Amino acid sequence: MEYKFWRLGFDEKNNEIDHYWKLNPMIRNLPDYIVDTGKHTFVVNVKGTGNFKQSEIKMIPLFLEWFSTKEAPLIYAFCFTEQKPIMVYPEKVIELYEQAGQDKQWQDGKIYRSLNLPT
Repeated sequence: MEYKFWRLGFDEKNNEIDHYWKLNPMIRNLPDYIVDTGKHTFVVNVKGTGNFKQSEIKMIPLFLEWFSTKEAPLIYAFCFTEQKPIMVYPEKVIELYEQAGQDKQWQDGKIYRSLNLPT
């Protein structure tokens, strides 16, 4: 089966926006794709790491309200080299974040936790 997909959010690696950090957080965190499997439609946020920012975890309730519907739910796709994507619903991301326990901090001061993602 062939999926259809459309780019929705920003591609910061290939199409960098000057002064990106000045944009409203909801704009900076637009979902990355709309995916249609033929049977289901998903709004997808792609993550290339299991490290999840505290600032983003706090916005998930808003993301669910603004970007998710029953017919086209929001989902996170954790994509790592040489592996199939790990698909996780936002509620589970919050649970995994809470279970991760210990806060860590990047050099820029951003707080994050490393999620123990299902395999």
